[in-house]
Parts: sequence; C-alpha cells; structure tokens
Amino acid sequence: MAAGRTVGAGLLTEKDKKILELANKISNTLKECLVNDYKNNFMDEYGKISFTRDAGTGQGGGKLQRDALTTRGRQGKAPYSNRNLRWHPLILSYNKLNYAREIDNISIEGNGPYTLIFQIDGKEYRPEEVYKLKEPYVALPKHWEPHIETLKKFTASDWTANSCLIPAQEYSPWYYSIQSYVVLGITIVKNLYKIADESYTKKIIELLRSQDIESLNLLNEEFNSLLEDIEEISKCPLCLRYLKEKPAGLQGSTREKTFQPPWRRTKREEGNEESIQLLHTKPLIESEIRHKPEYVRYGHRWCNISMTDHSIDETLDFMEQILKAHNKCK
Repeated sequence: MAAGRTVGAGLLTEKDKKILELANKISNTLKECLVNDYKNNFMDEYGKISFTRDAGTGQGGGKLQRDALTTRGRQGKAPYSNRNLRWHPLILSYNKLNYAREIDNISIEGNGPYTLIFQIDGKEYRPEEVYKLKEPYVALPKHWEPHIETLKKFTASDWTANSCLIPAQEYSPWYYSIQSYVVLGITIVKNLYKIADESYTKKIIELLRSQDIESLNLLNEEFNSLLEDIEEISKCPLCLRYLKEKPAGLQGSTREKTFQPPWRRTKREEGNEESIQLLHTKPLIESEIRHKPEYVRYGHRWCNISMTDHSIDETLDFMEQILKAHNKCK
C-alpha cells in the first residue's frame, strides 16, 4: 500500500507559490489581530504554511492549510496522492466531469518497478510532471481497465512512486480553496483566541482585492455575505453551538483511557467528541465542486460523525424521525 509522501511534494508552479503566499498573508493578518500571548500558538497549530503540495510532514503546515488547501491523506492500492493541493490538475473520477478535460490515455512503463505514463494532448507526463498541467484533466475507469492485471502486481513502493492523482470529490479551484481558508481561519480565531484588533476582516478583504494571481474577483456576492455574518460561520453548522462549547451543549461522555504506544505520537485528542473537524454542509461528490466557502465549515467531531455523508437538512430529517420513533418530539 502507498505509504509515503505524494510524488513531487516539493514541486510547485509559480502560480502555486503565489496562492500559498496569499494564504500565508491571510494567516499573518489573523495572527496580528490576536492578543500577543496567542499569536505563536495560532501560527503553530493553525496558520503555518508549508510551501509544498502536501502541507509538509511533522512540523509542516497548520490545520488551516491541511483542511482548506489540501486533499485528505490517502493510502491504499490506488494512485491517490497522500495529500495534494486541491487544485492539483490530475483527477480520478468514475464519470466525465464538466470542469476537467479527459486525458488521452494511460500506459505503464517498466516490468517492476512500474511507472504510470499519462498521455495528455499528445504529450507524455510522468507522475512527477503532472503538476505542470495548465488546467484540470480527468482519468476515467476506461483508462485503467486495460491495465488491471498489471496494476494488481504493483507493490507498496510502486503505488507510492505513482501517487499523483486526487479524487474528483475533493478537487477545488484555487479561489474556492483560498476563500475557504478565510472562512475556516476566521472561525478558529473567533472561537479559540482572544482578539485585540477587530479590523482583520477589512484587512483580509483588501488582500483578496489586491491579489495578482489571476484576474478574478474573489469578493463575489456569496462570499461577501459570509464575511458579513461572521457569527453564523463561527458556529458548528449542525448543533449551532460555538466550537469552544460542547456539542449541542451536552456534556457527552468521558472516554476511557486505552493503551497507546508511548513511543508514537498520539492523536487521541482528535477523537474527542468536541474536537474540531472539517465539515461540509453538503457532502462532497464527484460531479459538483462542493469544497467552496458556502459549504466548508468547522464543526464538532460528534456532529461531523452524525452527518456521515449527508447534508445538514438530510441529517436533521433523519434525527427528527428518530425522535418521533422514540416519542421524544416536543
């Protein structure tokens, strides 16, 4: 199984670098609004930017970069990147996509170790080269089917050496990713830290207005409306409580301690009911880009798990039926 970093994790286009630098400026703007005692903690835990495709390892990028700008860590017998930029231009999908062009073909070089070769617009791209593509392209099941028997022979090293595609449901253009970075960053600042300067929203708006990455207006009507209602985006979208509060205001349960190998870094706190997790108010799907500021929020882990792969409305309907079945509706 693929276990290492994504192929070419340190390779960035000039455009990638500009986008990450804009995110870094947003982080610093948020940091400067905080009381001095909290600035370093915010940057270490949330705001730090790693100028890599996968947010780095160990002391790499903070939670905001991992959640807003990169795909989830993926491992397994598939050529998924183990994190990559959400606007990475080579995508895996079951069906054709209206936001990505279809590749020409796939071939496999070697007899073990193996290398995937992607034919796109008459050119060949190796796994470490696909980041250079100027627009998104999609690989479909028909491109893989002729190679199934060979792909079954891939070792863990082969999968790691070819981990260069991202799943379609996690793809997001850079501008949605940056807008989501702003939404999540404001959520963290409002919930977890003491603010000394309330003008950070205006400063972020100016950063977005003056960006020179592409001739795009990042301050569209939908995004502006979100910035005008910071109180709403700062709450868990399911239970409508602030993230610093317990889920739904309930005390919940105390997790019994279990053995954890003391020589390994523990992530046990991430499993607590109140831990902060990335949540999409509409579930991610391949056919539509939903990693965008309208749908990206932070929520409690308990609330996030309750939603599984459903929207807020679907989850509430489900909960209502459960309450009715138990005669709990008031």
